[in-house]
This record gives sequence, C-alpha cells and structure tokens, in this order.
Amino acid sequence: MAYERADFAPLAATGYGIGVHWTTATMPREGNPLAYERAVARFDVPAFVAQVKEMGAGHVLFTSTHSRHHFPCPHPVVDGILPGRTCERDLLGDLASALADAGLRFIVYYNSGTHAGDPEWREASGADDDAERFFDNWRSIIAYLGERYGDRLTAWWFDGGYELEAVGKRIGGAPWADLTIAAKAGHPERLVCYNPGIENMHSYTDHQDYWAGEICRLNFIPRGDLTPMGLPWYAFVSWHGDSRKPRCGHWVMNADNRAVSWRSPPAEAAAGMVRDFHAAGGAVTFNLFCYQDGDIYDGDFATMRELATILKAW
Repeated sequence: MAYERADFAPLAATGYGIGVHWTTATMPREGNPLAYERAVARFDVPAFVAQVKEMGAGHVLFTSTHSRHHFPCPHPVVDGILPGRTCERDLLGDLASALADAGLRFIVYYNSGTHAGDPEWREASGADDDAERFFDNWRSIIAYLGERYGDRLTAWWFDGGYELEAVGKRIGGAPWADLTIAAKAGHPERLVCYNPGIENMHSYTDHQDYWAGEICRLNFIPRGDLTPMGLPWYAFVSWHGDSRKPRCGHWVMNADNRAVSWRSPPAEAAAGMVRDFHAAGGAVTFNLFCYQDGDIYDGDFATMRELATILKAW
C-alpha cells in the first residue's frame, strides 16, 4: 500500500522558524561550560521562547542528540542501553509545552549516533555489529519520545539518513517503513524526514513527509511545487561558514569558534529565501548560534529581528 504523507501545510503556514544546535559541545558566552546535565537544568526556557517570539519565528527546531548521543531529558530506553546518557530535567518537554502555549510549532532533531564521534554509543546500540538490535533500539527510543510529547511534537528532523542506510545494508536494507511508524507514535500526523546530506536531492524511502533540506547558502531557490523526489520543500539553513568548513559551515557555538567575530547575513537576503520557499509551499528554518544558557548570538538575533520587520510589511 502506498505511503500517505502527513500534511505539511501546518508547518508551511509558520513561514519561517529558528533552529539551534544546543548540544554537549555548546559553550557559554565566556568562561568554562557547565557540565551537560547542569546546563540542561539551568536552560532558561521562558527567556528562550521570548527571544523566539521577538524574532517572529513560527517554529523551533531543537537538537535532542548530536555528535554525542546524550539526551536533555529522562529516557528509560536509553538508560537501558547505556546508562549515564540522560538528564533528570525534561528540557524537551518543557520546550514543547512552552512553545505550544505560545502558539509555536516544535521540531526535534535526532542523530542516531552512528558516526565515528561516539564509539561508546555505537557499540552499546548495536550500530557496529548488530543491525537488527540497532534498529530495534532506534524504534524504541523514538517511539518513547513520540508518545511522551504527543501532538506538541510537530515533526522529526532525522539526521544521517545515509548512516541509517549503511547500517541497513547488513540486513538487506533499513526498515524505513517501520522507522517511520515508530516516529509517528503518539501523533499520526507528525512529519518525518531523513537527511540525505547537504543539498542532496535523494530520497532513501517514500515513507517520509518532507525534504530535510540541509542548506548552507541563502541563494538556494526551490523550483516547482515539490522537490524532484516529490516531497514538500523545506530548508534547514546554516549561514556561518569559514575556510575550514567550506561546504557544511558551522552549526554549533563550540570551543573552536566561540571567539570568532561571526558576520550574520543581511536580513533582506534571508527574507528573500523565506519568500521563495513560501511561494513553493515550503518553510525555512534558520540555524542560529546559541549559547549554553539558551541565549541567541547577538548578530543572529539582530538579523532575525530585522527579518521579522521586513516580513511583517510583506
């Protein structure tokens, strides 16, 4: 039976949103970082949501895991796989509730930890040597969160679709249909995508609802009402690049780049991208640098405030 995509229109109606890679590597404005669990406990959700509203954003994309598979929330499934990788505070839940109360939609980013940056998780999860166990764990991890957050979680943004595909080759292919079923636990209309890489027009499966749209330039223009793969247009944009990362840019305010005086783009350039994606029925999320307390980098915040003013007059 053909897969029936969830309706992308409610996310498209938000126009644009902001994303933050808030991770175990995120740094404060100055000084030494707090231990991750303490940083999770002290993240100022009301102040963060107030910034989101001031920037005129209609949705937020927030990382659950990134380079290290460590969750900013309780998670009994993860505790059973590898203890010490969860937190007492449910930061994701607090964000989901605060954003819902503000009339904003919530997207959660998840990286399954299959890359080389977290060998301890790779081994514990089965990514290295037991693909069946790995996918069972993946489904259980995601379904638990989906049930926990219900309709407060509008969409998943699953990073590393190429890594899931690589693990799946050991068992004749990744079980994409079953992964998507797990991702919709607690809210059947939840949107799902699997990232194929930067600006890669490739789809691993029909069992997804929109293009992941990892993009690192503001002059990307969607052509047509759908992507070449037949998926709704979406852009998750990083605008901080340098010579050491010419293709993918920077996404996290970390120890390597905190001291750099980053230039944010002209607000009109960002507004042009929003207009182009809106015309194609899509949506845009701008990845902003975020400090460990949840405060947005000043340059990015200023650009987004100006963007909001421009688009109010549109």
